[in-house]
Amino acid sequence: MLDPYAILEVQKDATLDAIKKNYRKLARKYHPDLNPGNKTAEKKFKEVSHAFDQVGTAEARARFDHGETGETSKKNYEESFNKRRRPSYYDTQQEGGRYSYSFGDDVDGADFFENLFSAGRKGGMNVPGEDVQYKMEVDFKEAALGAEKIMTLPNGKSLKVKIPPGIESGKKLRFKGLGEQGMGSGQPGDAYVEIIERPLKGHKRKGKNIEMEVPISFLEALTGGEVEVITLDGKILVKVPAGVSSDTKLKIKEKGAGAEGSRGDLIIMLKIVMPKQIDPGLRDAVLNLKGQYDYNPRMQ
Repeated sequence: MLDPYAILEVQKDATLDAIKKNYRKLARKYHPDLNPGNKTAEKKFKEVSHAFDQVGTAEARARFDHGETGETSKKNYEESFNKRRRPSYYDTQQEGGRYSYSFGDDVDGADFFENLFSAGRKGGMNVPGEDVQYKMEVDFKEAALGAEKIMTLPNGKSLKVKIPPGIESGKKLRFKGLGEQGMGSGQPGDAYVEIIERPLKGHKRKGKNIEMEVPISFLEALTGGEVEVITLDGKILVKVPAGVSSDTKLKIKEKGAGAEGSRGDLIIMLKIVMPKQIDPGLRDAVLNLKGQYDYNPRMQ
């Protein structure tokens, strides 16, 4: 006995929604009218349809999981399938039959078969095109401030992608009508481009705000002063107050991510870094001052 879960390409603990989604995809893929003369596709279509009969509803699934195989229903289904002509097949499916489910995110199953069979009676088929998915890597700055990039598609065509300022990694941009071509007068699918943001060392995005780590010496932390910081907009001088500690945060307004006029802030996080090698003179100077100016930070 064939395993309906395996035929529908789902796990045995899959949700009914997942089962329906895969059924719609596979039924469309192997439908005989989309594979004329292909006996293998016709056989797969029968298997997929019968598998869905077995586990496509809560009641049917419960019966199957308790050992009721439904082989009789399979035989009856195959007999009716082989006898069915296109017009009568269409007519028998309009009252909530098996193929009234959706065959895609934007295409209703009833509409799909309406297009398929009504067009078939006129000598052609109108089938919507499939959506296509792409990924595009962009720099941290491009995602934060926006950019325009050219993407070469598998068919050789170029696609201009306008990256909105402040877009977050994982978001998708939709390009209507740039997916797979439809059949007949069916509308083409859409193209979706997922934006993948490349990380930038020392930088983090939190909404429109950008957190940036800036190292300072212990002398700069002690005495204060101005330090040069390279931001997404170029170099700026940042005033460091005297006596700061590591993880002190300084806010620079409107230097974060987003469109001009609605940008977030740049949050500078100071990190005190000791020299890799201690100069003996510096060490002696600190030791001379230690007794007079020493303090215990764990008591503050």
